[in-house]
Amino acid sequence: MNALVRLPLARLGRTRRAWLPILGWIALGLATAVVTRRTGFGTGADHTLRGTFAFVVLPLLSFTVVSAVLGGMGLRPSVRGLVALGAAPRRAVLAELAFAVVVAGGLAAIVGALVCMIAHGPADVPLARDLPATFLVSFASGATYAAFFAAGSAIGRGALRGFFLVADWLLGAPAGLLAVFVPRGHVMALFGGGACYALSRTASSLLLVVLFVVYGALALRLASRR
Repeated sequence: MNALVRLPLARLGRTRRAWLPILGWIALGLATAVVTRRTGFGTGADHTLRGTFAFVVLPLLSFTVVSAVLGGMGLRPSVRGLVALGAAPRRAVLAELAFAVVVAGGLAAIVGALVCMIAHGPADVPLARDLPATFLVSFASGATYAAFFAAGSAIGRGALRGFFLVADWLLGAPAGLLAVFVPRGHVMALFGGGACYALSRTASSLLLVVLFVVYGALALRLASRR
């Protein structure tokens, strides 16, 4: 498995075109936190996390990570080189999928924690409680988005990855039933926004895990077919 991770790692680490957009979304999240802090917003962390961070930075950061890890291709075409060298298709796909999930979740967690610390205001939940909760929710959200976009990347040549991004924004309005089936409504709810289809935050937490498993399994199955 370690050998199979080298290709996505090289795509992510050695290509400026891959890192610049990622750094851009990270910078946007941190800049928004700084601006909120300077305005003296009482609930700065809550406001920033459920606003720019959850609505814009999280999905686009995860989308960019998945695109970079796959080299801008679909999930299946991205592993053809490894398969040609003798790797089992399923193992090659699993390695790229797992790498994308870990990187997207890890970056989301780190940025989310930094946003929480920078924008934290006097009316927010105490930082000692807010910071670990933000870290965990951010990681779960980034990982789920990565699995979601990987599923789109597993269909055809990967063109549906962008369609999945648009679908998340269009269908993810918290009040709609269809929001249950995409990450956005649950993510917004967990960051303090409105409930996703009148579900509790506990239910949204569980459903976010379910979406991660379902979309990850779908990506693996579709991209592993011969």
